[in-house]
Amino acid sequence: MIVDAFRSEWVKLRRTTLVLGVFGGLAAAASFFVVLLFSQAAAVGPGTADLPSLQVLAQPNGLIYGVNRVVVLLGIVAFGVAAFQIASEYSLGTLRQLLVRQPRRRILLTGKYLGVITFIVAAVVAASLIAGGVAVIMAHVRHVPVGAWFSGTGVKDLTEALGELLLAVVGFATLGMAVGLFLRSAVFAVIVGLAYLIAIENIVGRVLPSLNRWLPGQLLLGVGQGGNATTTFPRALLVSAIYLAGVALLAANTFRRRDVTA
Repeated sequence: MIVDAFRSEWVKLRRTTLVLGVFGGLAAAASFFVVLLFSQAAAVGPGTADLPSLQVLAQPNGLIYGVNRVVVLLGIVAFGVAAFQIASEYSLGTLRQLLVRQPRRRILLTGKYLGVITFIVAAVVAASLIAGGVAVIMAHVRHVPVGAWFSGTGVKDLTEALGELLLAVVGFATLGMAVGLFLRSAVFAVIVGLAYLIAIENIVGRVLPSLNRWLPGQLLLGVGQGGNATTTFPRALLVSAIYLAGVALLAANTFRRRDVTA
């Protein structure tokens, strides 16, 4: 059953080193970013596109500035974790043993996918909560009123921003898992995937800016930011969903048909 495959994946995911590394690393990185955001912000004025002022941060949507700027970081982590988790089954030779216990590959793959996704979503939610607490502390240090954050408008805006962020993270994780299935080498899958997302897309986007509207990483970034200068949120969500559905179906078919010899 899918539940059994899901639970077996979580047995591997809840290792202390992995939990501390992913949960702790994301929380520390997000909190550090919040500290920089508040400590470097000017007191008054509109600020800049990259660094809003304290006056802007005091508005109901003030926390969204932090959420929008960590999409890339969280997406890269989600991609790396997902790619490593599935590809390591091939690298370590454990997939064959799993298939002995659960020969129905689609059920096994679905359970593993749901396990990885829930793990990453839990890590992002935990990091967001901790970073939010740090933001409140830094707001008091810089004498920024936070009442507007917890107003009806502020909560609504923040909830929507976090929902968009989680959609993007799930997309990056899905892409990472597919790459891991195709390449079957944990290290190679992570290196190739991150090289594409960090380097290749940026180079292509600078040389041919019009292609940014069609690159998977840029589209997922648009999803996580609720739309940006490159694309609107509905378009980013629709095109990303089409890309990911196609990649997921191809990866699942590859997993179902490919022989496992080690």
